[in-house]
Amino acid sequence: MTKANSRHLSAIDAVALLGICLVLLGAFYYQLVKGELPCAFCNLIRVGFMLLGSGLLLNIRFGTNAWNYVLSAFGALIGSLISLLFMFAKAPAWTTPTGSAVFGLHMYTWTYILFTAAIMFCVVMLAFACRNPASVPPQAGGGYATLRSIVTVAFIFLVGANLVSAFLQNGFQTFKAGGQKHYQMLYDGDVMKP
Repeated sequence: MTKANSRHLSAIDAVALLGICLVLLGAFYYQLVKGELPCAFCNLIRVGFMLLGSGLLLNIRFGTNAWNYVLSAFGALIGSLISLLFMFAKAPAWTTPTGSAVFGLHMYTWTYILFTAAIMFCVVMLAFACRNPASVPPQAGGGYATLRSIVTVAFIFLVGANLVSAFLQNGFQTFKAGGQKHYQMLYDGDVMKP
């Protein structure tokens, strides 16, 4: 793979990681502004997005590597299966949909679509990356370096914010199944309370 091709793949990864950051920001919008706390499935779906973005972040930081796309595809597969399980849990007529609908589809349906598209993206990018496994880390310079830095910092910040959010919501207990109306750690106030 020539240096130019590796740089192009890394730029595509940066744009894809920017899309993941926007999805995580959207999740925080519904959580913080609309007051819809994430359920256990929602938190696990966010973990899928974080795994998906981790492989792309490794490509951006250290150069394109086929195994990083495998990590991203694995995260997308996990997220897709969790989203599909969530869709099946809400499929029976007696269940009520969870969360807001965007363009007529609920978030778990949208995440299934996004994760499925991400798996296809990873497969195509893996094919390009495997043409020549030798890759060089992206060089600094130009507008791409700025985009790369901004996206990297934003993704790391959003991963940390999701970890803090999940801890504030659940503490040291397992994720709640749904219907949670407050942050347990802020409401109860004692992290060591049984």
